[in-house]
Amino acid sequence: MPHLKQKGSDGTRVKYRLGEKIEFPDFTIQYVGEHRKTLPVYPRGFLYYDFKVSKGKTEKVVSWTTGTGVIDPTDFEIDGKHYQLELRHSDKLGKLKENDLVVWQANRSS
Repeated sequence: MPHLKQKGSDGTRVKYRLGEKIEFPDFTIQYVGEHRKTLPVYPRGFLYYDFKVSKGKTEKVVSWTTGTGVIDPTDFEIDGKHYQLELRHSDKLGKLKENDLVVWQANRSS
């Protein structure tokens, strides 16, 4: 049963599901799963949520994690533009539900 593509826009909550593509005006994002990375100093490890971001032939994986508990956005760049991916908590929208994501275009001065 194929999933319908969702449309996303800058700064709005969008539900993500494994394998489902979400089309934003400048790129497409797809949740591809999670992985855990352990370190000798932190054997419990960190859980990462992996998203494939694509625009035309350009593809990259963006991983978001709570790390040691600080919930910050993850920065990424595609096609020369900078963005921030937020899960669990948004600096502007507050608490997010389990399967909500928010993407903002980041204003970066060079």
